[in-house]
Amino acid sequence: MTGLSLVSVNIERSKHLDTVAPFLRRQKPDVVCVQELMQYDIPFFEKEFGACAVYVANTIHPAEGKSGPVGIGIFTSLPVLSHAVEYYWGSPEALMEYDPSSTKRKHDTETHTVVYADISKDGSTFRIATTHFTWTADGQPDDLQREDLVRMLSVLEKMGEFVLCGDFNAPRGEEIWDTIASRYKDNLPAKYTTSIDPMHRAAPLPYVVDGMFTTPGYGATDVELHEGVSDHMAVSATIAKL
Repeated sequence: MTGLSLVSVNIERSKHLDTVAPFLRRQKPDVVCVQELMQYDIPFFEKEFGACAVYVANTIHPAEGKSGPVGIGIFTSLPVLSHAVEYYWGSPEALMEYDPSSTKRKHDTETHTVVYADISKDGSTFRIATTHFTWTADGQPDDLQREDLVRMLSVLEKMGEFVLCGDFNAPRGEEIWDTIASRYKDNLPAKYTTSIDPMHRAAPLPYVVDGMFTTPGYGATDVELHEGVSDHMAVSATIAKL
């Protein structure tokens, strides 16, 4: 059975490249899914970890003094057969300057997307997807998040079999995460009680918000969280087709 090694991590823009890069070099994954990726850092990731299979910018962020588009992407050195970007909030024409002055303004100045790539390894094709889901204060769901969840689930229903990883901005055991987990398998071991890294500005927080979900056609084994990579813990796994 062919296995594909996968890592997903919210890198918090360019803040933690000095810890992200060594971690990924040690892991040597077949595929890397990245959230909060500055567009101008794509060449760095391509040089280190393989071609950018797909990328989409979700907002224009000031990024600690070096403004630019920030979004989500997938990198791999394996052949990419196809890729797509699916919007569940906003559109390519709606890219705006990030405004965190309120929950509503933060939401309205970011687009929200699922990106995926069909990646070939040893004769098998793996559909790997990632997202950076809608943020709310204190991990509590609101109507904006609920509405985006309905739209995201509609997108996912049309994607066939897939692996979905990313930062879901919704704690495991609460409404939003559990709705996703009612449809797709939550592969993160129960022993984990947080995916917020100690280097996060608000740590410690007892929230598992980073995860890996699969449809019945895929299995995920050796699923782990890793500290000391970014402000969110990295998720690693081996993916197999069932």
